[in-house]
Amino acid sequence: MPLPFLLFPYVVQKEIFKSMEYCEMFLMSLCSKRVKQCVIQARLKIAKVWYGVYPDIKFIAIQDWGIPVDMHIAFDDQPALSGMEPMEMKIGDDFKTRGIVKAKLTRLKQEYCLISVPKLDAKVTKSLHEHVKQLFRYTAPCGIEIHTNSLTEELPIYENVSKILVKGKSILDLNDLDTFLSQYYPNLTTLLICSPINGEATSKLLEIGNVHLSYPGQCGITLLSKFNGKKINLWGAVVTEKMLNEFIRKWMKSEGYQNLEFVNIELSLESDLLNRDLITDQLEIEAFDEMKRPGRYQSEFR
Repeated sequence: MPLPFLLFPYVVQKEIFKSMEYCEMFLMSLCSKRVKQCVIQARLKIAKVWYGVYPDIKFIAIQDWGIPVDMHIAFDDQPALSGMEPMEMKIGDDFKTRGIVKAKLTRLKQEYCLISVPKLDAKVTKSLHEHVKQLFRYTAPCGIEIHTNSLTEELPIYENVSKILVKGKSILDLNDLDTFLSQYYPNLTTLLICSPINGEATSKLLEIGNVHLSYPGQCGITLLSKFNGKKINLWGAVVTEKMLNEFIRKWMKSEGYQNLEFVNIELSLESDLLNRDLITDQLEIEAFDEMKRPGRYQSEFR
């Protein structure tokens, strides 16, 4: 027996929405303009949104209060729709398409909505962004997870982005990253790159406060030598003893790195064996005083 949802008072409708999963509310909003308006009027708050941008899939992940980030809505590219009857849907302001809707489980065993469309292009990406903005109220800056091959795609302007994660097995050209970052992201505080890197450290990369590089190779120490931010994390960096000693000397004598608070370097297998004693001998050591600094330093990087 169908539920006469639109005949219920607004207070009842809002309580129904509160009991739903985010993907269920999203699907409800595709039913009609009236139902979509009901979801919007419920003014449901969410903690943080992550926009996922990959060549063959675009997704929305929501970080709820005290719960890890998990995917809730995804669109993938299936030029030949088969297996189920496609449904007509209107996404965003005025974009219409046909798609097959399926329920899937994430790695955290959370049910999410997967919508297969004939063509996953810039129109779908922009409309998905518009639709989510209309439905939910953000209470924190957004994040973007983007594949290296998608940096040059035509993308919507994601407002108030504080974190960007770039990942992929292909080599990341830093010029492409610089072009991507130059478009919009004045509030960006953290950049995490989980892919091999090619190129020189760019101006935009040097302006970010917190930077994590997973496979920086020889580029990592070059970035470190010019870094103006607060925290930098280098995994798999190619470092020599001379480079490290020069960095420590400049940092200690305030000849550079005026904003730097935290450095973590995991050496690559290509790095020479370092004489740790020679490196640590140049450090000025003083007795720990808990009145000057805390006993533990909490890095933002997990």
